[in-house]
Amino acid sequence: MALLAAGAMRVSGATNATAPAAFTRAADVLERVRANLPNEAIQIHGELLCGARRGKLDRAFYLDANFQLGQSPATACYTLRDGFGAASEQLTIVRQPNGVWRRDYAKGRPLQSAPAPAGDSLIGSSDVTWNDLSLAFLWWTDGVITGRERLLERECLVLEFMPPQAPRLTRVWIDEALLVLIKVEEYDAQRVMQRRIAVRTFKKIGDNWMIKDLDIRRWPGEHRTLIKLNEVNAITNTAAEVISNQ
Repeated sequence: MALLAAGAMRVSGATNATAPAAFTRAADVLERVRANLPNEAIQIHGELLCGARRGKLDRAFYLDANFQLGQSPATACYTLRDGFGAASEQLTIVRQPNGVWRRDYAKGRPLQSAPAPAGDSLIGSSDVTWNDLSLAFLWWTDGVITGRERLLERECLVLEFMPPQAPRLTRVWIDEALLVLIKVEEYDAQRVMQRRIAVRTFKKIGDNWMIKDLDIRRWPGEHRTLIKLNEVNAITNTAAEVISNQ
Protein backbone atom coordinates (compact mmCIF):
# COMPACT_ATOMS: atom_id res chain seq x y z
CA MET A 1 0.00 0.00 0.00
CA ALA A 2 1.23 3.44 -0.66
CA LEU A 3 0.93 7.06 0.14
CA LEU A 4 2.15 9.80 -0.35
CA ALA A 5 4.85 11.47 -0.50
CA ALA A 6 1.47 12.65 -1.42
CA GLY A 7 2.27 16.18 -0.39
CA ALA A 8 3.81 16.50 -3.82
CA MET A 9 0.52 15.78 -5.55
CA ARG A 10 -0.91 18.79 -7.31
CA VAL A 11 -4.59 19.67 -7.11
CA SER A 12 -4.88 21.89 -10.16
CA GLY A 13 -7.96 23.92 -10.98
CA ALA A 14 -9.51 23.32 -7.57
CA THR A 15 -11.84 26.26 -7.82
CA ASN A 16 -13.00 25.79 -11.42
CA ALA A 17 -12.56 22.10 -12.22
CA THR A 18 -13.88 20.86 -15.54
CA ALA A 19 -16.26 17.94 -15.87
CA PRO A 20 -14.50 14.63 -14.99
CA ALA A 21 -13.47 12.23 -17.73
CA ALA A 22 -15.44 9.00 -18.09
CA PHE A 23 -13.05 6.36 -16.73
CA THR A 24 -13.62 2.64 -17.20
CA ARG A 25 -10.20 1.29 -16.13
CA ALA A 26 -8.28 1.81 -12.92
CA ALA A 27 -5.03 1.97 -14.89
CA ASP A 28 -6.33 4.99 -16.83
CA VAL A 29 -7.20 6.78 -13.57
CA LEU A 30 -3.70 6.28 -12.17
CA GLU A 31 -2.13 7.37 -15.44
CA ARG A 32 -4.01 10.65 -15.22
CA VAL A 33 -3.07 11.08 -11.55
CA ARG A 34 0.61 10.59 -12.46
CA ALA A 35 0.23 13.20 -15.19
CA ASN A 36 -1.12 15.57 -12.53
CA LEU A 37 2.11 15.46 -10.51
CA PRO A 38 4.21 18.64 -10.62
CA ASN A 39 6.80 18.65 -13.42
CA GLU A 40 9.19 20.68 -11.31
CA ALA A 41 11.25 19.17 -8.51
CA ILE A 42 9.59 19.55 -5.10
CA GLN A 43 11.20 19.79 -1.65
CA ILE A 44 9.21 18.96 1.48
CA HIS A 45 9.98 19.45 5.17
CA GLY A 46 7.58 17.83 7.61
CA GLU A 47 7.18 15.76 10.72
CA LEU A 48 5.58 12.49 11.77
CA LEU A 49 3.56 12.58 15.01
CA CYS A 50 2.63 9.22 16.54
CA GLY A 51 0.42 8.06 19.40
CA ALA A 52 -2.77 6.37 20.55
CA ARG A 53 -6.13 7.47 19.16
CA ARG A 54 -7.10 9.62 22.12
CA GLY A 55 -3.64 10.10 23.56
CA LYS A 56 -1.12 12.85 23.03
CA LEU A 57 0.67 12.76 19.68
CA ASP A 58 4.43 12.97 20.20
CA ARG A 59 6.91 13.86 17.49
CA ALA A 60 8.56 10.65 16.33
CA PHE A 61 10.87 12.26 13.78
CA TYR A 62 11.24 14.88 11.09
CA LEU A 63 10.91 14.07 7.41
CA ASP A 64 12.74 15.73 4.52
CA ALA A 65 11.87 14.70 0.97
CA ASN A 66 12.88 15.71 -2.54
CA PHE A 67 10.72 14.56 -5.48
CA GLN A 68 10.88 14.51 -9.23
CA LEU A 69 7.88 12.21 -9.64
CA GLY A 70 6.43 14.08 -12.62
CA GLN A 71 9.54 13.50 -14.72
CA SER A 72 11.21 10.47 -16.31
CA PRO A 73 12.76 8.75 -14.52
CA ALA A 74 10.64 9.34 -11.43
CA THR A 75 13.02 9.97 -8.53
CA ALA A 76 12.60 10.60 -4.81
CA CYS A 77 14.86 10.89 -1.78
CA TYR A 78 13.57 10.67 1.82
CA THR A 79 15.58 11.52 4.93
CA LEU A 80 14.33 10.82 8.47
CA ARG A 81 15.81 12.99 11.24
CA ASP A 82 15.59 12.71 15.01
CA GLY A 83 14.46 15.47 17.36
CA PHE A 84 17.94 17.03 17.25
CA GLY A 85 17.95 17.18 13.44
CA ALA A 86 20.44 14.34 12.92
CA ALA A 87 19.75 12.09 9.93
CA SER A 88 19.00 8.48 10.98
CA GLU A 89 17.64 6.88 7.77
CA GLN A 90 17.65 7.76 4.09
CA LEU A 91 16.00 6.07 1.10
CA THR A 92 16.52 7.10 -2.52
CA ILE A 93 14.35 5.49 -5.19
CA VAL A 94 14.51 5.71 -8.98
CA ARG A 95 11.99 4.15 -11.36
CA GLN A 96 14.12 2.46 -14.04
CA PRO A 97 13.08 2.09 -17.71
CA ASN A 98 12.04 -1.55 -17.10
CA GLY A 99 9.54 -0.42 -14.46
CA VAL A 100 11.58 -1.70 -11.50
CA TRP A 101 12.34 0.69 -8.64
CA ARG A 102 16.00 0.95 -7.68
CA ARG A 103 16.20 1.48 -3.91
CA ASP A 104 19.35 2.81 -2.22
CA TYR A 105 19.16 2.86 1.58
CA ALA A 106 21.37 4.10 4.40
CA LYS A 107 20.93 4.23 8.17
CA GLY A 108 22.84 5.00 11.36
CA ARG A 109 24.74 8.00 12.64
CA PRO A 110 26.53 8.75 10.42
CA LEU A 111 24.47 7.27 7.58
CA GLN A 112 25.95 4.08 6.14
CA SER A 113 24.78 1.94 3.24
CA ALA A 114 22.50 -0.94 4.30
CA PRO A 115 20.00 -3.37 2.72
CA ALA A 116 16.78 -1.57 1.81
CA PRO A 117 13.77 -2.40 4.04
CA ALA A 118 10.67 -4.04 2.57
CA GLY A 119 8.37 -1.49 0.98
CA ASP A 120 5.43 -2.45 3.21
CA SER A 121 7.45 -2.36 6.47
CA LEU A 122 6.52 0.29 9.05
CA ILE A 123 8.92 3.17 9.67
CA GLY A 124 10.03 3.18 13.30
CA SER A 125 7.14 3.49 15.77
CA SER A 126 4.88 5.09 13.17
CA ASP A 127 2.00 3.69 11.10
CA VAL A 128 3.65 4.79 7.84
CA THR A 129 5.34 2.45 5.38
CA TRP A 130 8.09 3.17 2.89
CA ASN A 131 5.60 2.43 0.10
CA ASP A 132 3.41 5.19 1.51
CA LEU A 133 6.16 7.75 1.14
CA SER A 134 7.10 6.62 -2.36
CA LEU A 135 3.57 6.85 -3.83
CA ALA A 136 4.10 3.31 -5.10
CA PHE A 137 0.38 2.82 -5.66
CA LEU A 138 0.45 5.23 -8.61
CA TRP A 139 2.21 2.55 -10.68
CA TRP A 140 0.08 -0.43 -9.65
CA THR A 141 -1.69 -2.41 -12.35
CA ASP A 142 -4.59 -4.89 -12.53
CA GLY A 143 -6.88 -2.76 -10.39
CA VAL A 144 -10.59 -2.26 -10.98
CA ILE A 145 -13.00 0.62 -10.49
CA THR A 146 -15.61 -0.64 -8.02
CA GLY A 147 -17.81 2.47 -7.81
CA ARG A 148 -18.09 6.07 -6.70
CA GLU A 149 -18.45 7.61 -3.25
CA ARG A 150 -18.64 11.16 -1.88
CA LEU A 151 -15.83 12.17 0.50
CA LEU A 152 -14.90 15.64 1.77
CA GLU A 153 -17.82 16.90 -0.32
CA ARG A 154 -16.08 15.57 -3.43
CA GLU A 155 -17.15 12.84 -5.87
CA CYS A 156 -14.52 10.09 -5.77
CA LEU A 157 -13.73 7.01 -7.84
CA VAL A 158 -13.06 3.91 -5.72
CA LEU A 159 -10.24 1.69 -7.03
CA GLU A 160 -9.47 -1.80 -5.70
CA PHE A 161 -6.18 -3.67 -5.98
CA MET A 162 -4.92 -7.11 -4.95
CA PRO A 163 -1.43 -8.70 -4.82
CA PRO A 164 1.16 -8.88 -6.28
CA GLN A 165 1.08 -5.09 -6.62
CA ALA A 166 -0.17 -4.68 -3.03
CA PRO A 167 0.64 -6.85 0.01
CA ARG A 168 -3.09 -7.11 0.72
CA LEU A 169 -6.46 -5.93 -0.56
CA THR A 170 -6.21 -2.15 -0.95
CA ARG A 171 -8.91 0.38 -1.85
CA VAL A 172 -7.99 3.85 -3.13
CA TRP A 173 -10.30 6.88 -3.36
CA ILE A 174 -9.41 9.39 -6.11
CA ASP A 175 -11.17 12.74 -6.57
CA GLU A 176 -12.81 12.20 -9.96
CA ALA A 177 -12.57 15.82 -11.13
CA LEU A 178 -9.25 16.91 -9.61
CA LEU A 179 -7.51 13.52 -9.94
CA VAL A 180 -5.89 13.61 -6.51
CA LEU A 181 -5.72 11.07 -3.71
CA ILE A 182 -8.33 11.40 -0.95
CA LYS A 183 -8.12 8.13 1.00
CA VAL A 184 -6.50 4.68 1.05
CA GLU A 185 -7.60 1.63 3.06
CA GLU A 186 -5.95 -1.78 3.56
CA TYR A 187 -7.81 -4.97 4.53
CA ASP A 188 -6.88 -8.48 5.60
CA ALA A 189 -8.10 -11.68 3.91
CA GLN A 190 -11.44 -11.40 5.76
CA ARG A 191 -11.88 -7.78 4.56
CA VAL A 192 -11.31 -6.42 8.06
CA MET A 193 -9.65 -3.02 7.90
CA GLN A 194 -5.99 -2.93 8.92
CA ARG A 195 -4.89 0.61 7.97
CA ARG A 196 -6.42 3.84 6.70
CA ILE A 197 -4.72 6.89 5.20
CA ALA A 198 -6.90 9.98 4.83
CA VAL A 199 -6.25 13.55 3.67
CA ARG A 200 -7.04 16.06 6.41
CA THR A 201 -6.14 19.42 4.90
CA PHE A 202 -4.89 21.05 1.70
CA LYS A 203 -2.63 24.09 1.28
CA LYS A 204 -2.33 26.45 -1.67
CA ILE A 205 1.21 26.72 -3.05
CA GLY A 206 1.31 29.36 -5.78
CA ASP A 207 -1.47 28.46 -8.21
CA ASN A 208 -1.68 24.85 -7.04
CA TRP A 209 -3.36 23.12 -4.12
CA MET A 210 -1.31 20.43 -2.38
CA ILE A 211 -2.00 17.90 0.34
CA LYS A 212 -0.72 19.28 3.66
CA ASP A 213 -1.75 16.91 6.46
CA LEU A 214 -2.43 13.17 6.34
CA ASP A 215 -3.88 10.97 9.06
CA ILE A 216 -2.82 7.29 9.18
CA ARG A 217 -4.56 4.83 11.54
CA ARG A 218 -3.77 1.18 12.17
CA TRP A 219 -5.98 -1.54 13.64
CA PRO A 220 -6.37 -3.30 16.03
CA GLY A 221 -5.76 -0.69 18.71
CA GLU A 222 -6.30 2.33 16.44
CA HIS A 223 -2.77 3.60 16.80
CA ARG A 224 -2.31 6.67 14.59
CA THR A 225 0.30 8.83 12.89
CA LEU A 226 -0.17 12.36 11.58
CA ILE A 227 2.07 13.51 8.74
CA LYS A 228 2.37 17.28 8.82
CA LEU A 229 3.97 18.93 5.81
CA ASN A 230 5.30 22.22 7.12
CA GLU A 231 7.05 23.40 3.95
CA VAL A 232 6.46 22.49 0.29
CA ASN A 233 8.65 24.32 -2.24
CA ALA A 234 9.91 24.03 -5.79
CA ILE A 235 13.69 23.61 -5.88
CA THR A 236 16.32 24.78 -8.36
CA ASN A 237 17.49 22.77 -11.35
CA THR A 238 20.95 22.43 -9.78
CA ALA A 239 19.52 20.92 -6.60
CA ALA A 240 17.30 18.63 -8.66
CA GLU A 241 20.32 17.33 -10.56
CA VAL A 242 22.05 16.50 -7.28
CA ILE A 243 19.00 14.51 -6.13
CA SER A 244 18.72 12.53 -9.37
CA ASN A 245 22.42 11.63 -9.26
CA GLN A 246 22.36 10.19 -5.74
